[in-house]
Amino acid sequence: MRISYILLSSILSSVFARPRINEYNGTCWSEEFNIPCCQNSDTLILRTTYDGIWGMENGEWCGIGNRNIRPIDDFPPSPPPIFDIETFDDPAAECDISDSITGDSLAKEAPFRFGVGLTGSYFYSSTTLSKTMRELIKYQFNSMTYTNLMKPSYVLDHEACIENAANGIEDVVLNFSGIVDGLDFAYKNGIHIRGHVLVWHAQTPDWFFKVGFDSENELVDPATFEYRLESYIKQYISFVQYNYPGVVDVWDVVNEAVEIENETLFDASTGWNTRVLTLDGNENLWYKILGPDYVIKSFRLARKYALPNVKLVYNDYNTFQTYPHDKTQAIINLLNILREEDLVDAVGMQSYLGVEWPSVKEYVRGFERFHEAGYEIQVTELTISAPSGDDWLEKQAKQYEEVFSKIIECVNEGYNISSVTVFGLQDGYRFYGSDSTKTRLFDHDLQKKPNYQAIMNILKENNGEVNNDEINNGDINNEIPNEIPNEQETSIIIDNENDDNEIIIEEDNAIEVITPEPNITEPILPEPTPYESIIPEISTIESVPSQGAVSNEISDSFIDPSYFTCDEQDWKCKYEKSCLCIVQVTKCFVSSRNDKEKCKQLSIECSKIWTL
Repeated sequence: MRISYILLSSILSSVFARPRINEYNGTCWSEEFNIPCCQNSDTLILRTTYDGIWGMENGEWCGIGNRNIRPIDDFPPSPPPIFDIETFDDPAAECDISDSITGDSLAKEAPFRFGVGLTGSYFYSSTTLSKTMRELIKYQFNSMTYTNLMKPSYVLDHEACIENAANGIEDVVLNFSGIVDGLDFAYKNGIHIRGHVLVWHAQTPDWFFKVGFDSENELVDPATFEYRLESYIKQYISFVQYNYPGVVDVWDVVNEAVEIENETLFDASTGWNTRVLTLDGNENLWYKILGPDYVIKSFRLARKYALPNVKLVYNDYNTFQTYPHDKTQAIINLLNILREEDLVDAVGMQSYLGVEWPSVKEYVRGFERFHEAGYEIQVTELTISAPSGDDWLEKQAKQYEEVFSKIIECVNEGYNISSVTVFGLQDGYRFYGSDSTKTRLFDHDLQKKPNYQAIMNILKENNGEVNNDEINNGDINNEIPNEIPNEQETSIIIDNENDDNEIIIEEDNAIEVITPEPNITEPILPEPTPYESIIPEISTIESVPSQGAVSNEISDSFIDPSYFTCDEQDWKCKYEKSCLCIVQVTKCFVSSRNDKEKCKQLSIECSKIWTL
């Protein structure tokens, strides 16, 4: 498998001894990210990122060395001023939420992180501008997801990018003014935010891909676009983790890159049905410029700049669907490729569920298959369509009860389900003049709906069973682990008058139409694509040509002397040389001809790059 030298630091770091950059001077550089420094002198390097070198002690990440290795002139800017919500006319001010912020709490009862979507398609309609809604979120949830405002089209600053281009600069410019209020609120109240989303074929402006950042111009060449992509991801991730450490600890790196509906829409040669076109015929410009590698390149950059305790996620809709092609298997194939380079931490199941389709059994089969493949699961945008009839509230409660019963059942069977996010706070969203949404857990007056109580009953029943078992075993542990945050804005329209029972999924500006196969209750799954046919042999790893090829055989001197030529304070040079050295260590370990003890010695020699 071809592995970029920059990323090998995150793959084989377990074989490295700790580099002793300098002696500790009594301060801990990684504490600014809410990550402690490693205490043991022999802690192994497990990951190298743009900001530092990382290991693990007692199952927790810790910083190695006595300094941040990011160049001193490359730190992100401070955030812009936040909005004074005291001057804002809260549309929910009249709501009496006393019952909703006392007693039961979803966050406290759930065995996973329980998140909520922040509705709003522009800043002044954002949920966190309401003091009343803030109080409800603080009490009921421990994670939030901007349904729109963190997407590329909302943070990329067009005018500033054009100004850069006029001065011959290809770096993008980001404007964070639309999200700093939510980030600040989350940081001050111990709430996590799911970073949604870095790369998506929708809601990314076309000028981002064009010469001069001008929509009228032609597409840029691949090298220029890769530069822009790195500039974008680097600035975005760095800004949030420096200014709001610990808040955004999960990113949806790539969204909806897998397609199965029509063979003209995807590239099947990749083994994971890479989206080429949207259903309305628009080109996926990420693919057009970089080909299918745009996904792995994006994950590589995210891993390079994200802190080690930040989880990277591939997110998609209908992750359970198996016809007309097997989408679940296609996603697993993609995840397997990413996992080979330690680039992905979880799969995001958006979970837009209709009244009739999918069945709960079909939906849960997606959980089963991702679990069998060894992946952490995050339910990122849970939205269940409201049934019709005067008794729709009771029917809806039953829907949520069935879904959460199965989710809890999976958790109790050992599935790693780290978060569930419901994708919106209230029916009839008060920031909008007219909103007919009926899928949320709180009504127009922010009162608990029957579906809220149905979920709570499942959670409390589960805790009662768990606590009884723990007491019987003499091991009482009332702490509930909260692992991760959640996701995005979509509506589902069920056309009951359509004989094909089409489900139209409208996610922001993108519309996907899914037509369930009629009269098929147990669709026959195609034979899964063999894993080996998708992942090339690791023996094809390539080092960087400009630095000279490294032989699989270990020379008497063990290591290329050029690796030790960096100036003492040239951390960028040392980072690059260290990554090259990892390539040599990789080849050493994968070759059957080499003595593994010599390979370990080589890894120790590589660590000395940082000390000279």
